[in-house]
Amino acid sequence: MTVMPEPVVRMVKHPECRKVMASVSPNGEPHMIVCGSLMVTEPDTIVVGEVFMYRTVEYLNANPMVEFVVWHGKDAYTIKAKARCRETSGDVFNDMSQKLDKMNMSLVAVWYFDVLEVWDASASSTSGSRVV
Repeated sequence: MTVMPEPVVRMVKHPECRKVMASVSPNGEPHMIVCGSLMVTEPDTIVVGEVFMYRTVEYLNANPMVEFVVWHGKDAYTIKAKARCRETSGDVFNDMSQKLDKMNMSLVAVWYFDVLEVWDASASSTSGSRVV
């Protein structure tokens, strides 16, 4: 696992940060979803709430590798990660479930991902460089 630097963690936690997750189908086709429930529980762990993730769950079961894109303004990062586990109970599940209930969404499970790499995707001269 890789620890995300503080600026990356801070961006992911920012309320106006945009978040997308890309997975791959069993036949190699890319699949992307908006990931509003994405959060950081530890600097090396990303958690995503399973809400309307029908194809994504199928793809994660076949291939646990994903890539997240997070951005705010001109600053952006891509985060390569691997699905570690899926849980349907516990503190993180309960906290996320309460937040999503307020938006009339039902949480099915939470997925935990181990961070593997972080890359700069900003609109700047550092774009394309590996952060960690």
